[in-house]
Amino acid sequence: MGKAIKYSLFGAIIGAGAVAARSLSVGQAAPADSDSQPAADMPAKAAKGAACGALAGGLVGVVFDRRGKRKLKKRNLKLASMAGAGALVEAARSAKPAIGKQSRRARKAALRAAKDAQRAGRRTAKRVGRRATHTAELARQQADHLVDVGRHKLAS
Repeated sequence: MGKAIKYSLFGAIIGAGAVAARSLSVGQAAPADSDSQPAADMPAKAAKGAACGALAGGLVGVVFDRRGKRKLKKRNLKLASMAGAGALVEAARSAKPAIGKQSRRARKAALRAAKDAQRAGRRTAKRVGRRATHTAELARQQADHLVDVGRHKLAS
């Protein structure tokens, strides 16, 4: 509202000055004209000019005041978002050691799990290899037995 009052006063001064200057210039240009009485009507005309100037200045002041408030609100929102971003960055910085510690723990646990799986895989592979060797040995023995049986039948 401060700008509206300032601009109203400024408009009133300009309006009164403009009417006074016009009245004086009309008075000097046509002194014989009976319609223009610069001295008698000048205060009334100056008051009307001041009122019109004050009204126009007040409207301009209201517009500028609203515009200024809108810009201030936008600037405050930007500052608030920057402050929010700063707080977010600060929170991330303070959380960094904890996050790093958790990531190291997770990495170590993953390595342990991989080594355990590797060991279990080796044990299983050994077990399967032993079974395969045993089965192959049984198959070889069976084949030897069948060859012996076949030779015996051919010989007889």
